[in-house]
Amino acid sequence: MQTIFYHNQKNIFKNVYNIFGMKKNIYQLAESLKIELQNDPRIIALNQLEEKMNQDEEVMRLAYQKDLLASEYSDILNHFDRDSEPAIKIQKKLYEAKKALDEHPLVQQYLSAYKEVRELYTQINDILLTDLSPSLCPKGK
Repeated sequence: MQTIFYHNQKNIFKNVYNIFGMKKNIYQLAESLKIELQNDPRIIALNQLEEKMNQDEEVMRLAYQKDLLASEYSDILNHFDRDSEPAIKIQKKLYEAKKALDEHPLVQQYLSAYKEVRELYTQINDILLTDLSPSLCPKGK
């Protein structure tokens, strides 16, 4: 009986060691992925474009106008129906403000770069989660 317990105990320690070893390996892989992503030219370009947009007065003015109109539209919907004249009037203004912002050349560049980065993240997500199955996760967690 003691031999079986000792044998099972050895297996438990081996499993614990393997889990911690795997955990360490996962952390190392995650750190490597983080570094690779920080150095990816698509992410670097996106970050640079975001900084340019945030420093561009015209883009900031257009974004501010859009945000004000979005807030005003939300307030109107608290008092009027979506199909009411005041709501439709603000909705049209909001649409035009959003359109002006989205058509700005710098915003267009940013959105294009964002699309590339989003596709990269989708690919990474697909690779990482492909082999996961719901049976690996305990219920209720």
